[in-house]
This record gives sequence, C-alpha cells and structure tokens, in this order.
Amino acid sequence: MSTRRFLVTAFLLYLSLTCLMTYPQVLHLRDGVHDDGDPLLNAWTLAWVAHQLPRAPARLFDANTFYPERRTLAFSETLLLPAVVMAPLRWLGVGPLLVYNIVLLSGFIVSGVGVALLVRMLTGWIGPALVAGIVFAFLPFRIDHYAHMQLQQTQCLPFALWAFHRLLARGRVRDGAAFGAFSAGQLLSCVYYGLLMIPYLAVVSATLLIGHARGAAQRTRDGHIAVAIVVAIAIVLVAAVPVGMAYLGARKVVGERGRDEVVNGSATPLDYLGPPPENALYGKALGHFAEQERRLFPGFVAVALAVVGLWPRSGSGRTDRSGTTETSRTADNPATDAAAKIAYALGLLIAFDISLGYHGLTYPWLYEYFVPFRALRIPARNGIIVGLSLAVLAGYGVAHLAAMVRSPAARRIVVTAIGALIVAEYASRPIRMIAMPLTPPAAYGDVVRDKGDSPTTTLFEFPLSSKDDPTYMYFSTFHWQHLVNGYSGFFPPAYVFLANAVDSIPDNASIHAIKSHGARYLLLHGERLILPRYNELVAQLDARPELTVLSRTPVVRNGERSEISVYRISYVEKR
Repeated sequence: MSTRRFLVTAFLLYLSLTCLMTYPQVLHLRDGVHDDGDPLLNAWTLAWVAHQLPRAPARLFDANTFYPERRTLAFSETLLLPAVVMAPLRWLGVGPLLVYNIVLLSGFIVSGVGVALLVRMLTGWIGPALVAGIVFAFLPFRIDHYAHMQLQQTQCLPFALWAFHRLLARGRVRDGAAFGAFSAGQLLSCVYYGLLMIPYLAVVSATLLIGHARGAAQRTRDGHIAVAIVVAIAIVLVAAVPVGMAYLGARKVVGERGRDEVVNGSATPLDYLGPPPENALYGKALGHFAEQERRLFPGFVAVALAVVGLWPRSGSGRTDRSGTTETSRTADNPATDAAAKIAYALGLLIAFDISLGYHGLTYPWLYEYFVPFRALRIPARNGIIVGLSLAVLAGYGVAHLAAMVRSPAARRIVVTAIGALIVAEYASRPIRMIAMPLTPPAAYGDVVRDKGDSPTTTLFEFPLSSKDDPTYMYFSTFHWQHLVNGYSGFFPPAYVFLANAVDSIPDNASIHAIKSHGARYLLLHGERLILPRYNELVAQLDARPELTVLSRTPVVRNGERSEISVYRISYVEKR
C-alpha cells in the first residue's frame, strides 16, 4: 500500500471512530459545546487570531479581554497554529463554534494518523500501525479533558518523531527541517505540550542517536545529520522566541504557579488506574482510583500489548494485514529496531516520571531551574505523552502477535479483534452537549449603533464571574469591542480587585472600579441573574447620575424570557 493510500485509509478510519467515540458531537458541530467554560474560551481564541492577523498582527497578543491589560492572549493557550490554519474559514464567514469543533475533533483524527504513520515506518506493518493510532487517538484522557480543546492538540508530536526517524535513516536536511517544523508546530498548538515534549524528545532522540548503526557509509552521513539537527533547533527557536516573549511579558502581570498548586496537580502511580467517570466499561468500577485532572487510565489492552512489544522478535520481513510485504529501514535492521524500542520505553519512563510532578524525580528540578515550567499547573497532563510511547510500543506488540499467525485472513481477524477490544475499552457514554446561540443578543447591536464611527469602545458586563465571562467572550467574536471582563488560565490582579469591588454594585466604589477600567457601556444581563436581583439592580442603576439607559432588549436563555439593560457611562458629572 502506498503512503498516500495509507494516509487516506487511516484518516477515514479515525474520522469514523471519532464520530463514534465523541457522539453526539457530530450532530452539533455548528452550535454544540461540552460546557460553557473552556470551550468558549478556546472558540474565542481561534476567532481572535483570525480577526487580528489581517488587521494588526504586531498586536496579536493584545486581545480584547481584561481591558486595559496587554498581552491577554498569553494568559492562556494561544492555539496559534490551529488558529492560523483555520483562519480562512473564519474569513469566509464560518461560525466560531463550527471552527472550534473542527479543531477539537481534528485533535483525535490527526493524532491517530500521525502515530499510525510513525508505527508503520518502525514496524513495516499496516494493521498494527492502525491499531497503535487507535490507542493514541482515543486514550480515555482525551474524553476526560473533552472540554479542554487545547489538550487534544497532539497532532504534531508523532509527525515530529516520524521526521526524526527519517532524518536518521536518510541524513537529509529537509527531514531535519520537517522535524523542526513539526516540533515548533506542537509548541504553537499547545504550549503546555510544547514544554512537556522537550525532555521526552531529548530522551527519545538521544537514545535513537546512540543506537544508530555506524558503518563507513553511515559516518559519511553523520555530518549531514548534525547539520539537519541544527536546522531543526533553529526552526524551533524562531517559532518559540515571539511566543516566549509574550508569555514572559504576561508573567510579569499574572505571576507563576505556586508550588502547592503544582503538588495538587501531580499524579501518583494509582492515578493510572483511574478512568474518567464517562468510561462505559470501567467508569464506575475504577473511578475511585483517581481524582479530576489526574485520571490517566491508559487501558489494560494497550499496556499488555506494550509489554508484548518489548519482547525481542526475530525475522526482518514484515507482512502487512493485506498479506503484502512492507519494509522500512528501522524494521529491516534488528539493531535499529531494538534501539527504537528502547528509546520509546525510556521515553515512557521519563514521561511517566514527569507526570508525577513533585511525587517524581524530574519535575522538581525542571520547576526549579527551567522558568517556563513554572507556568504549568498540572504535571499529570504529561500522561498523554505516556500514552504516545505506549501506543508505539503497543504497535510493536500487535506486530509481534500478527507475525505468529501465518494465514493472512486469520491475521486480519486477529488485528481487527485487538483494535475492537481497545475501542470497547475506551468507549464512553454519550458526550454531554450544551447548545449555544449562533447570533449574539441584540443588546450588542445597540452598543455598536450608539458608538457610531467612534473607535473601538469598552464594555463591562454584569454579573462578572468565571461562569459568565466565557459567554461574554464568545459574544465578543461578533462585535470585537474591548471587554473589561475576561476568562483565562491566569487572572490579572486588577481583574481580581474589580471582581471583589463589584460585589457591592451599584455603590460608589463599584462604579468607580468599573470606570477605572475605561468602560463606556455597562450591560446588565437579566438572563444571568435571578429576577428579584435584576429588578433591584435596574432600579438602583437607573437612579445613578453617571448612567444613561440606552436600551432594554429581550433575551431568552434556557427557555426563560428576560432582558438585557444597556447603560452608557458618563465621565462628566451631570448638573
């Protein structure tokens, strides 16, 4: 099977399985999200990058939230690569939620394709490669973090490893450039994983280099390999510098994660026995082994296959599930084959140790001496990289079992049955969906009409809270005015002060705090308040001399009718 045909086959397989494993998401691509928190933050992020790139790319990180703070895009994941890739869809008028859901599901699909391509190169087998892709694409970790679209963005990491193997086999600079581009792509897709992949790639690539065969011809290629690696490093640095500067600038405002936070986000070995509660097979029986954010169950079948994969195997020919022979430089060289197994086994160990955070050996050192790691709250998320090594080794295990079966038909049955077992073990209950409106409330149109041709104005929306602000950010993708409100991984001190001050709204201190952020309009969301509280606030705000009622527009939320009151804020005392 040609590589192109293999990629198409793998894509269609993982596309079908993604629709099944994330059901009923496929029925709600335009308007459905798992919850109204992080998914709306991510939808806003993708939309902001597409909005800002053609207008003022130099101010890309100065997003419209937490006004008047700067570099607010860097308060959380910037999602630069998927945002840039999907920007043309936004320019064509595709809605922010549809773009978000395409990126979300692509994390499953393309991650599986990448691992399948990598394992096909390593083993020479097609069927086992596809099974390995299933392991990585549908790890229970992904469903447990279904609301965190950024944590699905692992697409580039397996392709980076694939490019590194090609680099070693061919010694071409173009493969080094591909290795650097995919590594940089992982950093620009999810900075969390971009940082966590550094020690993993260091261990895996160093082991592969050490184990690389060194014949006379190979020594001639070593110089090319060194040049290619330098090119790769240069590409990563070029991509990392602007992002790193933005995050360091944001760090001056929001600080870094404290040691206690990191300890709470550190896994324990027992967490690898804990599946998410949504898991159909083990959710109830094994759920007590882990807590939220630390459910790292990789599946018993995948672990067993990885153990089988580490056993030595004889024979250099590889017969794929179609009965034809596939060869690769790694699969045909027993010494290189063994080095690859060792590399991914050591990668699994270092990834596992880092996931333990302060319960392990490596992470305390990284936190102490490598400043970027102080921005990471949950080392347990490195469990996804444990899953990557596990998937590769499981691919070796399936290949080992398939080699024991002589009949091509029986071999297909064995490989298919193993894949079906993994799917059954990873299957979850139907994903919970929340429907979001495809258009914003009319109140925002009232603001835009009132400001007329004036420059971008500033809104303050009440109630202000982590439950409400993501929705305001989503609505801002339709008007792009500045928001005093915001939601992110970090909150600036000025926002925290404001949140405390407006608890007593509408007294003088709260209005002063709102005006100190430059807000020109106050939107009071009756649909997000209980009716008596809303009516009380309307009466009090109407009486304030610096507030002028602009409009009261009807709005429906969860089938309940209410309204949004819009006030224009005056900075000149009325006489």
